Amino acid sequence: MAVSVDIAATEGRARVPSGSIVIAGDRTVSRILARRHSTRVRVLKIALPVAALATIGYFILTVLNGVGVGPDMPDLEVPQIVADNLKMQNPHYEGFNADGGRYWVRAETAQQDLKSLTVVRLEGITGELTDARKKKTSLVATRGLFDSKSNILELYDSIKVTGDGGLNASLTRARVKTKEGIITSDQPSTIVMDAGQITANQLTIRQKTKEYTFLDNVRTLLKPRASGATSDGVGHNPLPFGKPGEPIDVTSNRLDIDDDKKTALFTGGVVAMQAGAKMSSPEMTITYEGHAAPQGSNGQGAGQNGGSETADGGAKLKQILAGDSVVLEQPSGETATSHTAQFDAATQTVVLEGEVVLTQGEDKKAVGDRAEYDQAAQTLVLTGPVVLTQGANVLKGRRLVYYRSTNKLQLTAPGGTTGGRISAHFVKATAKPSGGSPKSDQAVSGFSFGPTFKTDPNAPFDVQADRLDVDDAAKAAVFSGGVVAVQGDFTIRAQELTAFYTGSTSLADQGDSAKGAAASLTHLRARKAVSVQSADGQTATGDWADVDVKTNIATLGGAVVLTQGKNIVRGTKLSIDMNTGEATIKTEPTASGAGAMISSSGGDGSGDITKAERPSAVFYPGEMTGKKPKPAAKEDGWQARATP
Repeated sequence: MAVSVDIAATEGRARVPSGSIVIAGDRTVSRILARRHSTRVRVLKIALPVAALATIGYFILTVLNGVGVGPDMPDLEVPQIVADNLKMQNPHYEGFNADGGRYWVRAETAQQDLKSLTVVRLEGITGELTDARKKKTSLVATRGLFDSKSNILELYDSIKVTGDGGLNASLTRARVKTKEGIITSDQPSTIVMDAGQITANQLTIRQKTKEYTFLDNVRTLLKPRASGATSDGVGHNPLPFGKPGEPIDVTSNRLDIDDDKKTALFTGGVVAMQAGAKMSSPEMTITYEGHAAPQGSNGQGAGQNGGSETADGGAKLKQILAGDSVVLEQPSGETATSHTAQFDAATQTVVLEGEVVLTQGEDKKAVGDRAEYDQAAQTLVLTGPVVLTQGANVLKGRRLVYYRSTNKLQLTAPGGTTGGRISAHFVKATAKPSGGSPKSDQAVSGFSFGPTFKTDPNAPFDVQADRLDVDDAAKAAVFSGGVVAVQGDFTIRAQELTAFYTGSTSLADQGDSAKGAAASLTHLRARKAVSVQSADGQTATGDWADVDVKTNIATLGGAVVLTQGKNIVRGTKLSIDMNTGEATIKTEPTASGAGAMISSSGGDGSGDITKAERPSAVFYPGEMTGKKPKPAAKEDGWQARATP
């Protein structure tokens, strides 16, 4: 039997499966395919014209409806892509900086802003900035925007910024430049640290360089360190004014903190307050060791960064420098002004330099070039041309040392143009004439003289000496070293002169007594090589001298010698009434009953030595008047008369 394949029947129609055997003349499959094809052609011949007509009709109706002809056609809603429908859950953004730093931002949800495809709206934000030294700054905010092109993160509402350095900032709005590690805010911000709290209207944090800038109405509240908290076991007062242990409130226009350089610079109307004490200055710089805030907020213990932190973490004050016109004010009324003020916490010293003026109340003032206050020793050293004034009283020297604990004062004048001499000018508050010589002397035998030592009882006392020591508790001022005291025409010379006074010369508040009247002289006491001289050259010498400033009576004692030229009178006591100028010399019995030993010779000191119970005198008439004596006349010189 012959077998063949009908190739023509299968080409273009249906592929006969391989291996099938088609009997010649059987066309059943071809017919079926042909019928199906014919059916499709008939359907398309009808459907295509109908669809074309329908399309044309719809177009015509749409055009007519647009011009107000024909029935209304319903609008077709085209589906739109809405950002609310494109929320991402738990998105994560991460990047690296050229210096090895890293940043990442996470959120609970994120929405793409279709107007700006690089901006994403974030809700429930957390983030972290890590610098090249692996120091971290963490961010938390309620919501924000992240621009992936500029790498800027805008934060809003309940923002918290914390860092490894103990930084804890509360903000309402902030901008974060993630690549640069810079955080800024133009809204009121609060920064809390272990050392205190800072509030400001503007803030910039440079996370990489550890720099912090606060602007506009900056207020810094510094908490005091506990006593004994420092490594040397000594409690330090951060600013040596006010009351130790009290917080310090600093206001300024700007504050710049550089935690690498360990400096905090306050500028613009700086005012520091502590327990009523106040310091004002255009700028103030604080240097510290450790960190502006304590270490360990992220599990790092204090002292892990080279051991610079204090035992209790945070910053330890080293120095405060205030410049360009400084004013210190104490609640008691004491004030100090200078060009600069430097406070050293380690040595507990304060140094004021440049036109230093220390004042207390309305009348006490000390002026110098430099003042150094040792808080531990309670001493004040004022140097330069030093001038102390209290009312009309004036002291001048070159070095003043004031011991605050004992209320003592020392004034000297080393070097300078004064030859090492200090000077004092005392003005008498009142003058009470005595009405004559002391009554106690009128009944004692001796010589009385005319108005030889008369002076103006209201004239001030001017004193020069090598040194002055004042004990305000004892109300005594001791001049020593070649002392010269002058009142009008009356001069006292001695190696030591003590001026007693009432009131106070204190440079510090010592309670109610220091707030009373200014110092007022009551009497003077001279010792060692004492001499008294009048304007016309009459001189009296003795072992000691006392001057009652209120009564204007001067008394010399010991081996008293009264001279004018070759004229000499000797005795044991000389009383001078400076109101009238009259002087009375007498000799008082010694304890053994022996009289004074005096010379009976002339002015050359030669001759016999005799014992006398009464004053002795040798007069040369030519020396007394320069002319022949006229017994009845009162001429210049002594007018001696014996008293019974």
